[in-house]
Amino acid sequence: MPAAKKTRIRSRRGTAWRLADLKQLGKVPDSVLARRAGGTIKEVVAMRERRRIAMETGPRRWTSREVKMLGRYNDAELSRRLRRTYDDVRHQRLSLHIPSLRPLRIKRWTRPEEKLLGEFPDKELARRLGRSVASVQAHRISLGLRKYHLKSRLWTEEEDQLLGTASDREIGARIGRKPATVAARRRVLGIPVFNSARHVWTPEEDAMLGTATETDIAARIGRHTATVCIRRQRLGIPNFYWQQRCGRQRDLRGKRKAPG
Repeated sequence: MPAAKKTRIRSRRGTAWRLADLKQLGKVPDSVLARRAGGTIKEVVAMRERRRIAMETGPRRWTSREVKMLGRYNDAELSRRLRRTYDDVRHQRLSLHIPSLRPLRIKRWTRPEEKLLGEFPDKELARRLGRSVASVQAHRISLGLRKYHLKSRLWTEEEDQLLGTASDREIGARIGRKPATVAARRRVLGIPVFNSARHVWTPEEDAMLGTATETDIAARIGRHTATVCIRRQRLGIPNFYWQQRCGRQRDLRGKRKAPG
């Protein structure tokens, strides 16, 4: 009888199965073997069922590609990507002494922080808020706010003195600024919010104006220094303290020059 012809098993793509690939049937995942053999998963499953080879029920071996992914993702994310259990990923990582990747904690933006966007350069605001420059820039763009420009209107000393003496909306209408911009500037300078019940001046407080430095008077009556200065200027009260001090200094300079 003539010898039987040896036929090579071919896939649908026409690629011949190698003997080394056929020996791996059931020992490695079908997806891995399909990638190695250059075929599809359906072809691998069909060939395994044709040869009546069942998948081994033992633990799945870790490939070099999977090992390189350890530590690049947290264990929960990697278990989802590799379709492995969380304990399997964690045990493999610990056995190779690979540190875990801590999940990033997203710091939420507060309303006061959002009101500062665009009022300062992104780099300076990132330093003030303890955030990255990219985070500040991305959040500002998401809110549709323009970035800070050096040609924008700067705050004057007179405008700073008005802060806290009335509501942010009223001061904004006086100086032509938005209430949010006024509130942000007031918080940066540490000036408390305006309270009409607290800012009622008494005759005793008015009598103290000009008798000492405005810093001392503000500390005595519990008001801001700028508020005391504006109140004195509105009432037309000169600063007698500084006039007397300057007069004493002139007298002292005159006495020092007299003996010579």
